[in-house]
Amino acid sequence: MKRPICTAQVLVLATWISMSGAPAADKLTVAIGQREIWHGAPASLGARAGIFQKHGLEFEILYTEGAGQTMQPVISGNIDIGVAIGTLGAFGAYAKGAPIRIIGAESTGEDAYWYVRADSPVKSMADMADRTISFSTIGASTHSHVLGLIAQYKVNARPVATGGFPATFTQ
Repeated sequence: MKRPICTAQVLVLATWISMSGAPAADKLTVAIGQREIWHGAPASLGARAGIFQKHGLEFEILYTEGAGQTMQPVISGNIDIGVAIGTLGAFGAYAKGAPIRIIGAESTGEDAYWYVRADSPVKSMADMADRTISFSTIGASTHSHVLGLIAQYKVNARPVATGGFPATFTQ
């Protein structure tokens, strides 16, 4: 049975495996929390460029609509590695007893932004009363961020899970 692990950076594991003499054609299943998201780019770009194949690694990649959907198959043991789930998502799952561990990080700092249309009457969080504010999926870092923004600014905004970037942009 595969032991599930979760990470925000698949390159750390791939490098470690390649340096430790991994046998040819090791296959890793990788869940990435958005197609072509910056944090997940090393896995998909490295696979397309043949970098991992040179080291005897084959990736099967599953793209999800956010950290919540990325963590579930890792927790269940159906996916080897989860990428781009965010620090708060990983900590929250671990604190609730999920059998995961962080093995690397892809960046330092935060890159999550909330935005409105340029012609919106919303100019700050104070203007969010009785409005909706989006996040990717339940359990994702963006979910924690939204709950924190609502609490910090004490506004009556309604958090809504919108999934991945395409669905969020459309909405």
